[in-house]
Amino acid sequence: MQSVSIYDFIKVKIASMEYAPGRNFSEMDLAKELGTPRSKVREAFNLLAQDKLVQIIPQRCTTICKLELGNILDSIFIVRSILIAVVKDVHAQHIEKELTITQLKENLSALENGGVFSDADFFQADHNFYLTLSGLNGFPRLNKIIFKEKLNIDRTLRLSIGRRGDYIAIAKLYGKVLDGMLAGAPDKSIKAICEISDALEKYANMAVKCHPSLFK
Repeated sequence: MQSVSIYDFIKVKIASMEYAPGRNFSEMDLAKELGTPRSKVREAFNLLAQDKLVQIIPQRCTTICKLELGNILDSIFIVRSILIAVVKDVHAQHIEKELTITQLKENLSALENGGVFSDADFFQADHNFYLTLSGLNGFPRLNKIIFKEKLNIDRTLRLSIGRRGDYIAIAKLYGKVLDGMLAGAPDKSIKAICEISDALEKYANMAVKCHPSLFK
């Protein structure tokens, strides 16, 4: 396992909250668990430290950084701003992507109207929503920016939602964004994006109240 793939492996675990804020690791133990040289784990930890996801305490351990409400709210604002810019631009230049949007809309509708579904089902649909929208603008770097910021958002969602109604409410807002785009009504899409942002802020504050030990 190369250091970059170790980095991705740990990052996914952090995003899913399997590796919770405050958890400690030793390079030696994780290297043994993953069957990889300790130096490769150290390289991955250094990359994660640059992303401010872990704190390295030399000669002792590496700790998953605790969440900060201010950083989460910043992430929500950044993602909202990017999505609004994409929606404004896509109607003028990228309407040929309509089939991609239609397929995503169908997938979201299936989630809303289906029976029992798992956290993984929701977060896969969530990932596809942001992946599709970030790809419409034609600038690959937007994708990286969005998903870097979304890691903060995803962690708080996993802490604050879990009821089917919560998932469906968010999926419906995603659907409203897509409906506006398909109808050539960017104002409706932008309104829905702002509603998503408001909902995410609510869930972020809820996460702080329910899990104070995981926040700074």
